[in-house]
Amino acid sequence: MYILETDRLILQPFKAEDVGFLDYLHSDMDVMRYTIGRTRSHSENIAYIKMMQQLYEQRRGHMLVLKKSDKSPIGRCGYCNFLCVNDGEMDWFYFGAPDIVTKEGDIFEHLELGYSFAKKYWGQGYATEAASAQKAFGYKELGLDGFSSLVVKQNKGSIGVAEKLGVAEIRDCMVFDVPSYDFRNKKDE
Repeated sequence: MYILETDRLILQPFKAEDVGFLDYLHSDMDVMRYTIGRTRSHSENIAYIKMMQQLYEQRRGHMLVLKKSDKSPIGRCGYCNFLCVNDGEMDWFYFGAPDIVTKEGDIFEHLELGYSFAKKYWGQGYATEAASAQKAFGYKELGLDGFSSLVVKQNKGSIGVAEKLGVAEIRDCMVFDVPSYDFRNKKDE
C-alpha cells in the first residue's frame, strides 16, 4: 500500500483502529451535510473502513489524513467510484451498493476525488493540499486521464477546493438527489 506526504500532511490507508476518528468525523452534521446528508453510525464506519481496505487493493479509496506535526487525524481524501445514472439530461450520482440508486436507468461507475475534514480544520488549506497530492498521484502513478469532484452547490468550501485542482468542465448533476456540480478535471489541465 502507498502513503502520500505533503509539506504538512500524511495520507495513509485507514486501519480498523481509525474507526474512532471516523465516529467523530461522521457524527458532525456540518461535515456530513454535503456528503451523504446524514451522520454515519459506528457500524457504518466499520463497514466504510472495510470498503476502503478493499479499494486499496486497486490503489483507490479514501485515505486518513494526518497533520505531520503531531500525527493527529484531521480528515479523509481519495478516489472512489460513484454509481451513476444518466437520465438524458444530467448525471445522478450515488455512493454505495446499487440498491441505494433512486434514479431509473443503466448504472455505470464514475471516478471521484473526494475529501472531508473535521470542522476545526476548515479554511486552512488542508483539503486543497491533500486533494492536490491525490491528483498528482492519480496522474503520475495510476495513469488516470481525469476524474471528477462532486460538490453540492451550497458547499462553497469544497467548490473552492475543486476549482483550485483545475477544472476542464463543470456540469450540473445530482448527488444523492441533491443539486450539485460535477467538476471534471483532465490530465492536461
